[in-house]
Amino acid sequence: MDPFSNNYVLAIHTEPPVKNSDVVGLAWIDLSTGHFFLQSTTFTALPSFLARISPREIVLDEDLESSKDHGLFESLAEDRHIITYQKSCDVKPIEEWASRLESPVSQTAIDSFSPEEVAAGGSLLEYVSTRLQSSDMKLQPPIRQVEVMGIDKHTMRALEIKKTMREDILTGSLLHVVRKTVTKGGARLLETWLSTSS
Repeated sequence: MDPFSNNYVLAIHTEPPVKNSDVVGLAWIDLSTGHFFLQSTTFTALPSFLARISPREIVLDEDLESSKDHGLFESLAEDRHIITYQKSCDVKPIEEWASRLESPVSQTAIDSFSPEEVAAGGSLLEYVSTRLQSSDMKLQPPIRQVEVMGIDKHTMRALEIKKTMREDILTGSLLHVVRKTVTKGGARLLETWLSTSS
């Protein structure tokens, strides 16, 4: 894992049938820092979200493995993501996530999350719990990225913000040129700032 970049594991929750306007629940965690995010998007906007988050691994419901014609795979096809499938489980309410979190989630925050976001978050926590059974690592309470103007996937590529267009590598990109931070955490924060603008 690159200590200068966020190493996100992302879970995507969707319900069939799929249309471009359908809501998709996203949940992603940086296991090195414990940052935990929930967000909703649409199938149309999903590729741009994936470009900004740059997950190292994507977790999908096992039921999708046999549905390669599912609309979700069109969004995942362009980039080479590592996809892991896990058994579907009952969606646990946020109140039951407390054992995995540093502190409880406020009632205001609980009320603000959509059912799709909660389903994605529950799926991701289940995945982390089964993969890191011996770990007692605590995550930060989930938050939503708000008031962020997203840069779409094609603009990010054209401006070579994280990677160059030709070689698809960090060297030569904007991030590579301006990444002069003192700490690894600062480098990760800079990458987040360059991917979004408020």
